[in-house]
Amino acid sequence: MAQAPAASADGYLRPLDGLRGAAVTLVVAYHASYLTAGWGPRILPGGFVGVDLFFVLSGFLITRKLASDLVRHDRIDLPDFGRRRIRRLVPALLATVVAAVAVRALWPSIAARSLTGEELTTAIGVRSGIGALLYVSNYQQAWGRPFVPELSHTWSLSIEGQYYLLWPFVLLGLHRLRASRAVQAAILVVLMVAVWIHRANLWTDQAHYLPLYVRTDTRVDVLIAGSLLALLTLWGVLRVGEARWLRLPALAGIAVLGIVSCFSETGDVHLYRDYGLVAVTLGATALVASVIADPAWSFHRVWSLGPLHWLGLRSYSLYLWHVPIFLMVASNLGDRPVPLKVAVGLGSALALAELSYRFVEQPFRRRRARAAAVA
Repeated sequence: MAQAPAASADGYLRPLDGLRGAAVTLVVAYHASYLTAGWGPRILPGGFVGVDLFFVLSGFLITRKLASDLVRHDRIDLPDFGRRRIRRLVPALLATVVAAVAVRALWPSIAARSLTGEELTTAIGVRSGIGALLYVSNYQQAWGRPFVPELSHTWSLSIEGQYYLLWPFVLLGLHRLRASRAVQAAILVVLMVAVWIHRANLWTDQAHYLPLYVRTDTRVDVLIAGSLLALLTLWGVLRVGEARWLRLPALAGIAVLGIVSCFSETGDVHLYRDYGLVAVTLGATALVASVIADPAWSFHRVWSLGPLHWLGLRSYSLYLWHVPIFLMVASNLGDRPVPLKVAVGLGSALALAELSYRFVEQPFRRRRARAAAVA
């Protein structure tokens, strides 16, 4: 039988980076429609489900760290948690925002046009950049405020940032109240179901789907699912090496993600009113749970493959850079052959992701590691 990949001392599991690589591939393929417009059907019109996979992974990893601190030290070092999140997320985001706003202000002729074909002002670009850096861009867009398209994808980062701000206090509060594990799990399940019902009840028509797609109160269920998964793992309810029963749910989850990726749109009524996003959440959670609790399954070797692992390590930078690059390439090479636009757009996005990973993300991570060693 295949051996389970060994986790490092801090719980690192290589296949999770492979899942990140798969998630960012779905999202990049989804946004590739900017480059392939007019060249047949859209590539993965529902590839946005890659964001849901990111959400589950983020909820799991953050909660595992916070809950482990509670178990070991009976407290959460909130200042340290905040510093870690800032060092991990803000430098690359700041670089992307500054570049996007500067290009729009200094070289408007090469900036991406808005979705209506009108030029957006520098002031709107600055407000959009500030909103992205303050992790409120999702509500700026949900409320219909003018927003530069190069930063439109930061809605998902805003949801995560808002969750990171609130969730440690919720987790700490449950711990201080000495809520039983059953009660904690029940609260999270109730919250998820409440979000599902809330989202379905808010549906009106396809023309007004955007707030349901980007608001925290309508999408936080996926992060909660990842958090619940982390708690079940830490509590020993989901035991590593004893979860072969998750194989069928994991395959079903992959099927759901694949079907939605190929056949759905962001404004699809079935995702909201008919609870399709619930199936996506459960499918993504089942897949992540299987990778974590059944690492010996030979199927999971795919997540450790070199290309997916490479993409996973650079997934954050690639997520940040691919949208502004794709939009600018589409705006300036609009009459050129589609293969050329795809090659230029994808090549530039990967190159910038590599530069961002090596010279922005990694230096701040190494600084954090050195600080921890000194302490």
